[in-house]
Formats: sequence, structure tokens, C-alpha cells
Amino acid sequence: MNLPAKLRDEIGDKWEGAEFHATFSPDGCIELCVPEEWDRRVEALRAAPFARKKSRRFQRTMSAQTERTALDKQGRLRISQKLLKRAEIVKQVSVIGNFDVIELWDRERWEQTNNDALEEYENDAEQLFGPLT
Repeated sequence: MNLPAKLRDEIGDKWEGAEFHATFSPDGCIELCVPEEWDRRVEALRAAPFARKKSRRFQRTMSAQTERTALDKQGRLRISQKLLKRAEIVKQVSVIGNFDVIELWDRERWEQTNNDALEEYENDAEQLFGPLT
């Protein structure tokens, strides 16, 4: 798939060859993490109590659902059929910049997810940050 020029511009002059860790998100999309973000996530997982079965299961599952990819000279990324199938990306993809990650969503699924989130946006903001006044 082609990474949109707008996102390549945000990556900067060295977008060619830029590496990402592509992983299936619990939200149902594919996340593209730059190495620094991936390292932060791995450290957080390593800090989780290893004795807990859920910690070990999550680490194992996340690791098995992750692959490395890099932008080629035309700004394309290779995403495996395994990840595309897991994220139910069939026809069209929505590419969403989300701070330190890029999310790849099936277009219809993204529209539904975004519409649902917009309905809760004000409540979420107040719960996370306090009154908006």
C-alpha cells in the first residue's frame, strides 16, 4: 500500500527506508509504530507482572501479530495478508495519523468506529481531563 504524501512529509526527508513495526491493534486496526514507539511499548510490556497469565498471553499474541516493514522508494509499505485479514481490510483502507502511530483501518469499519467515538467525544474529554469550561 502507498503511504499518503502528507504522512511521508511528516516523517521528514528520510522517509525512504523508514522502518515501522506493523501490529494488530486490540481496537481492530493495524498500527504502524516507529521504532521508538515500539520500544516504549515493549518496555511497558516487560514491566507487566510476568507471573500473570494475561501478561504472558498478551506479550505472546502481540509478538506473533507483529512484523517489520519499511517504506520503499515509491513510499509503499508491504503489509502481510495475515495482518490485513486480521484487521478485516478487504477493499479500501483509511490511513489515520494518531500521534506516534499510523493506523490502517478498513474504510467502512473506520467510519463506524469514528462515528461511535464522536458520539462520546465530549464525555470522554470531561472524564479524561475534567470540565471543559
